[in-house]
Amino acid sequence: MIASLRGESLKSRKRWANWILFGILLLTLLAFGYVLTYVILKNPPRNFESRVPASVLKRQVFPENLLPNVLSSISTIGAAIMIILGSLSTASEYGWLTVQTILIQKPGRVAVLAGKLLNLAIITLLIGIVALGSAALTSYLLVTIDGSTSSFPPATTVLKGFGALWLELAVWTAFGMFLGIAFRSTAAAIGGGLTYLFVGEALAAQLLRDTPVFKEILKFLPGVNGGAVNASFGLTFRNPNAGTQLVDAARGSITLVVYLVLFTVLALLIFQRRDVAGS
Repeated sequence: MIASLRGESLKSRKRWANWILFGILLLTLLAFGYVLTYVILKNPPRNFESRVPASVLKRQVFPENLLPNVLSSISTIGAAIMIILGSLSTASEYGWLTVQTILIQKPGRVAVLAGKLLNLAIITLLIGIVALGSAALTSYLLVTIDGSTSSFPPATTVLKGFGALWLELAVWTAFGMFLGIAFRSTAAAIGGGLTYLFVGEALAAQLLRDTPVFKEILKFLPGVNGGAVNASFGLTFRNPNAGTQLVDAARGSITLVVYLVLFTVLALLIFQRRDVAGS
Protein backbone atom coordinates (compact mmCIF):
# COMPACT_ATOMS: atom_id res chain seq x y z
CA MET A 1 0.00 0.00 0.00
CA ILE A 2 2.89 2.38 0.76
CA ALA A 3 4.32 1.86 -2.71
CA SER A 4 0.89 2.49 -4.21
CA LEU A 5 0.54 5.64 -2.10
CA ARG A 6 3.88 6.92 -3.35
CA GLY A 7 2.91 6.27 -6.94
CA GLU A 8 -0.49 7.96 -6.52
CA SER A 9 1.12 10.92 -4.80
CA LEU A 10 3.55 11.35 -7.68
CA LYS A 11 0.76 11.13 -10.27
CA SER A 12 -1.36 13.64 -8.35
CA ARG A 13 1.47 16.16 -8.20
CA LYS A 14 2.29 15.76 -11.90
CA ARG A 15 -1.31 15.91 -13.12
CA TRP A 16 -2.00 19.48 -14.17
CA ALA A 17 -5.75 18.91 -14.06
CA ASN A 18 -5.57 18.55 -10.27
CA TRP A 19 -3.80 21.89 -9.88
CA ILE A 20 -6.26 23.58 -12.24
CA LEU A 21 -9.21 22.19 -10.28
CA PHE A 22 -7.67 23.37 -7.03
CA GLY A 23 -7.07 26.81 -8.54
CA ILE A 24 -10.68 27.05 -9.71
CA LEU A 25 -11.93 26.08 -6.27
CA LEU A 26 -9.74 28.62 -4.49
CA LEU A 27 -10.44 31.38 -7.00
CA THR A 28 -14.19 30.83 -6.82
CA LEU A 29 -14.18 30.77 -3.02
CA LEU A 30 -12.09 33.91 -2.57
CA ALA A 31 -13.13 35.98 -5.59
CA PHE A 32 -16.87 35.32 -5.54
CA GLY A 33 -17.47 34.20 -1.97
CA TYR A 34 -15.48 37.05 -0.45
CA VAL A 35 -14.10 39.87 -2.58
CA LEU A 36 -16.97 40.30 -5.04
CA THR A 37 -19.58 39.81 -2.31
CA TYR A 38 -17.93 42.48 -0.19
CA VAL A 39 -17.61 44.95 -3.08
CA ILE A 40 -21.28 44.58 -4.05
CA LEU A 41 -22.58 44.83 -0.48
CA LYS A 42 -20.24 47.70 0.35
CA ASN A 43 -21.58 49.65 -2.63
CA PRO A 44 -25.03 48.16 -3.30
CA PRO A 45 -26.77 49.13 -6.57
CA ARG A 46 -29.76 51.46 -6.47
CA ASN A 47 -32.20 48.64 -7.16
CA PHE A 48 -30.78 46.48 -4.37
CA GLU A 49 -33.60 44.94 -2.36
CA SER A 50 -33.18 42.77 0.70
CA ARG A 51 -34.94 42.19 3.98
CA VAL A 52 -31.51 42.48 5.59
CA PRO A 53 -29.58 45.74 5.09
CA ALA A 54 -26.45 45.53 2.95
CA SER A 55 -24.43 46.89 5.87
CA VAL A 56 -25.39 43.76 7.81
CA LEU A 57 -25.16 41.32 4.92
CA LYS A 58 -21.55 42.26 4.25
CA ARG A 59 -20.61 40.78 7.64
CA GLN A 60 -20.92 37.34 6.11
CA VAL A 61 -17.42 37.84 4.68
CA PHE A 62 -15.97 38.93 8.03
CA PRO A 63 -14.06 36.55 10.37
CA GLU A 64 -17.09 35.95 12.62
CA ASN A 65 -18.82 34.14 9.73
CA LEU A 66 -15.79 32.25 8.44
CA LEU A 67 -17.29 28.77 8.78
CA PRO A 68 -20.78 29.27 7.30
CA ASN A 69 -19.34 31.20 4.36
CA VAL A 70 -16.70 28.59 3.52
CA LEU A 71 -19.03 25.63 4.04
CA SER A 72 -21.73 27.14 1.80
CA SER A 73 -19.20 27.48 -1.03
CA ILE A 74 -17.85 23.97 -0.53
CA SER A 75 -21.34 22.47 -0.72
CA THR A 76 -21.74 23.78 -4.29
CA ILE A 77 -18.63 24.42 -6.38
CA GLY A 78 -16.49 22.45 -3.94
CA ALA A 79 -18.62 19.34 -4.32
CA ALA A 80 -18.41 19.55 -8.11
CA ILE A 81 -14.63 19.98 -8.05
CA MET A 82 -14.17 17.01 -5.72
CA ILE A 83 -16.39 14.76 -7.86
CA ILE A 84 -14.19 15.58 -10.85
CA LEU A 85 -11.03 15.02 -8.82
CA GLY A 86 -12.22 11.63 -7.58
CA SER A 87 -13.34 10.57 -11.04
CA LEU A 88 -9.99 11.48 -12.60
CA SER A 89 -8.10 9.49 -9.99
CA THR A 90 -9.72 6.21 -11.04
CA ALA A 91 -11.42 6.53 -14.44
CA SER A 92 -8.31 7.93 -16.13
CA GLU A 93 -6.49 4.65 -15.45
CA TYR A 94 -8.99 2.87 -17.69
CA GLY A 95 -8.81 5.55 -20.36
CA TRP A 96 -5.02 5.41 -20.48
CA LEU A 97 -5.08 1.57 -20.27
CA THR A 98 -2.65 1.78 -17.34
CA VAL A 99 -4.82 -0.14 -14.89
CA GLN A 100 -3.73 -3.49 -16.36
CA THR A 101 -0.07 -2.51 -16.06
CA ILE A 102 -0.54 -1.47 -12.44
CA LEU A 103 -2.27 -4.70 -11.48
CA ILE A 104 0.39 -7.01 -12.94
CA GLN A 105 2.92 -5.43 -10.59
CA LYS A 106 3.47 -6.66 -7.05
CA PRO A 107 0.71 -4.73 -5.18
CA GLY A 108 -2.69 -6.45 -5.17
CA ARG A 109 -5.96 -4.78 -6.04
CA VAL A 110 -6.79 -3.95 -2.43
CA ALA A 111 -3.37 -2.36 -1.90
CA VAL A 112 -3.66 -0.37 -5.14
CA LEU A 113 -7.07 1.03 -4.25
CA ALA A 114 -6.04 1.62 -0.63
CA GLY A 115 -3.14 3.71 -1.89
CA LYS A 116 -5.54 5.77 -4.01
CA LEU A 117 -7.90 6.22 -1.07
CA LEU A 118 -5.16 7.33 1.30
CA ASN A 119 -3.77 9.71 -1.29
CA LEU A 120 -7.20 11.25 -1.85
CA ALA A 121 -7.70 11.56 1.92
CA ILE A 122 -4.44 13.51 2.16
CA ILE A 123 -5.38 15.69 -0.81
CA THR A 124 -8.78 16.55 0.66
CA LEU A 125 -7.13 17.35 3.98
CA LEU A 126 -4.66 19.72 2.34
CA ILE A 127 -7.39 21.34 0.23
CA GLY A 128 -9.49 21.89 3.35
CA ILE A 129 -6.56 23.46 5.23
CA VAL A 130 -5.60 25.78 2.36
CA ALA A 131 -9.21 26.76 1.62
CA LEU A 132 -10.04 27.55 5.24
CA GLY A 133 -6.72 29.32 5.82
CA SER A 134 -7.04 31.42 2.67
CA ALA A 135 -10.62 32.35 3.53
CA ALA A 136 -9.56 33.35 7.06
CA LEU A 137 -6.80 35.59 5.71
CA THR A 138 -9.11 37.15 3.12
CA SER A 139 -11.82 37.83 5.70
CA TYR A 140 -9.28 39.44 8.01
CA LEU A 141 -8.04 41.71 5.21
CA LEU A 142 -11.59 42.71 4.26
CA VAL A 143 -12.64 43.62 7.79
CA THR A 144 -9.43 45.60 8.17
CA ILE A 145 -10.09 47.49 4.91
CA ASP A 146 -13.67 48.08 6.01
CA GLY A 147 -12.54 49.52 9.33
CA SER A 148 -14.98 47.33 11.25
CA THR A 149 -14.33 44.95 14.12
CA SER A 150 -14.88 41.21 13.99
CA SER A 151 -13.36 38.18 15.66
CA PHE A 152 -12.89 34.59 14.58
CA PRO A 153 -14.99 31.83 16.17
CA PRO A 154 -13.49 29.92 19.13
CA ALA A 155 -10.80 27.38 18.29
CA THR A 156 -13.06 24.45 19.18
CA THR A 157 -15.74 25.73 16.80
CA VAL A 158 -13.17 26.18 14.04
CA LEU A 159 -11.96 22.59 14.53
CA LYS A 160 -15.53 21.29 14.35
CA GLY A 161 -16.12 23.33 11.21
CA PHE A 162 -12.94 22.02 9.64
CA GLY A 163 -14.01 18.47 10.48
CA ALA A 164 -17.32 19.07 8.68
CA LEU A 165 -15.45 20.60 5.74
CA TRP A 166 -13.07 17.65 5.44
CA LEU A 167 -15.90 15.13 5.76
CA GLU A 168 -17.91 16.74 2.95
CA LEU A 169 -14.86 17.00 0.70
CA ALA A 170 -14.09 13.34 1.35
CA VAL A 171 -17.65 12.16 0.64
CA TRP A 172 -17.86 13.87 -2.75
CA THR A 173 -14.34 12.73 -3.66
CA ALA A 174 -15.24 9.14 -2.76
CA PHE A 175 -18.41 9.48 -4.84
CA GLY A 176 -16.37 10.53 -7.87
CA MET A 177 -13.85 7.76 -7.26
CA PHE A 178 -16.65 5.19 -7.10
CA LEU A 179 -18.22 6.48 -10.32
CA GLY A 180 -14.84 6.32 -12.06
CA ILE A 181 -14.48 2.63 -11.19
CA ALA A 182 -18.12 1.82 -11.92
CA PHE A 183 -18.22 3.51 -15.35
CA ARG A 184 -14.53 3.11 -16.29
CA SER A 185 -14.92 6.29 -18.29
CA THR A 186 -13.81 9.76 -17.22
CA ALA A 187 -16.52 11.52 -19.22
CA ALA A 188 -19.29 9.23 -17.96
CA ALA A 189 -18.14 9.46 -14.34
CA ILE A 190 -17.85 13.25 -14.35
CA GLY A 191 -21.05 13.70 -16.35
CA GLY A 192 -23.00 11.35 -14.12
CA GLY A 193 -21.65 12.88 -10.93
CA LEU A 194 -22.34 16.48 -11.94
CA THR A 195 -25.78 15.59 -13.28
CA TYR A 196 -26.67 14.02 -9.94
CA LEU A 197 -25.27 16.98 -8.02
CA PHE A 198 -26.94 19.78 -9.97
CA VAL A 199 -30.12 18.01 -11.05
CA GLY A 200 -30.75 15.33 -8.44
CA GLU A 201 -29.54 17.32 -5.46
CA ALA A 202 -29.88 21.02 -6.29
CA LEU A 203 -32.88 21.16 -8.62
CA ALA A 204 -35.00 18.23 -7.47
CA ALA A 205 -34.37 18.95 -3.79
CA GLN A 206 -35.68 22.49 -4.21
CA LEU A 207 -38.69 21.57 -6.32
CA LEU A 208 -39.80 18.49 -4.38
CA ARG A 209 -38.84 19.31 -0.79
CA ASP A 210 -42.48 20.13 0.10
CA THR A 211 -43.87 16.95 -1.47
CA PRO A 212 -44.55 14.46 1.38
CA VAL A 213 -43.24 11.32 -0.37
CA PHE A 214 -40.16 12.91 -1.90
CA LYS A 215 -39.46 14.84 1.29
CA GLU A 216 -38.72 11.56 3.07
CA ILE A 217 -36.43 10.46 0.23
CA LEU A 218 -34.54 13.76 0.29
CA LYS A 219 -33.64 13.19 3.93
CA PHE A 220 -31.26 10.43 2.83
CA LEU A 221 -29.38 12.36 0.13
CA PRO A 222 -25.77 13.36 0.88
CA GLY A 223 -26.23 16.97 -0.22
CA VAL A 224 -29.25 17.50 2.00
CA ASN A 225 -27.44 16.03 4.98
CA GLY A 226 -24.35 18.08 4.22
CA GLY A 227 -26.54 21.18 4.15
CA ALA A 228 -27.89 20.29 7.59
CA VAL A 229 -24.34 20.05 8.95
CA ASN A 230 -23.45 23.39 7.36
CA ALA A 231 -26.56 25.04 8.81
CA SER A 232 -25.37 24.21 12.33
CA PHE A 233 -22.63 26.81 11.78
CA GLY A 234 -25.06 29.66 11.30
CA LEU A 235 -24.44 33.30 10.43
CA THR A 236 -24.14 35.77 13.28
CA PHE A 237 -27.19 37.63 11.94
CA ARG A 238 -30.62 36.32 11.10
CA ASN A 239 -31.06 35.47 7.44
CA PRO A 240 -34.78 35.30 6.58
CA ASN A 241 -33.95 33.62 3.26
CA ALA A 242 -32.39 30.60 4.95
CA GLY A 243 -34.40 27.45 4.30
CA THR A 244 -35.55 24.95 6.89
CA GLN A 245 -33.36 21.86 7.12
CA LEU A 246 -34.99 18.45 6.68
CA VAL A 247 -32.66 16.73 9.17
CA ASP A 248 -30.56 17.85 12.12
CA ALA A 249 -26.78 18.20 12.14
CA ALA A 250 -26.17 14.99 14.13
CA ARG A 251 -28.10 12.86 11.66
CA GLY A 252 -26.44 14.71 8.78
CA SER A 253 -22.96 13.90 10.09
CA ILE A 254 -23.79 10.22 10.60
CA THR A 255 -25.34 9.97 7.13
CA LEU A 256 -22.25 11.51 5.52
CA VAL A 257 -20.00 9.01 7.30
CA VAL A 258 -22.23 6.18 6.10
CA TYR A 259 -21.99 7.45 2.52
CA LEU A 260 -18.21 7.73 2.80
CA VAL A 261 -17.97 4.10 3.92
CA LEU A 262 -20.54 2.97 1.34
CA PHE A 263 -18.79 4.58 -1.63
CA THR A 264 -15.45 3.18 -0.48
CA VAL A 265 -16.73 -0.36 0.00
CA LEU A 266 -18.61 -0.40 -3.31
CA ALA A 267 -15.56 0.89 -5.16
CA LEU A 268 -13.42 -1.80 -3.54
CA LEU A 269 -15.87 -4.60 -4.33
CA ILE A 270 -16.21 -3.59 -7.98
CA PHE A 271 -12.49 -3.04 -8.45
CA GLN A 272 -11.60 -6.34 -6.77
CA ARG A 273 -14.12 -8.59 -8.52
CA ARG A 274 -14.57 -7.24 -12.03
CA ASP A 275 -12.29 -8.01 -14.96
CA VAL A 276 -10.60 -4.66 -15.69
CA ALA A 277 -10.26 -5.57 -19.36
CA GLY A 278 -13.83 -6.76 -19.74
CA SER A 279 -16.94 -4.79 -20.69
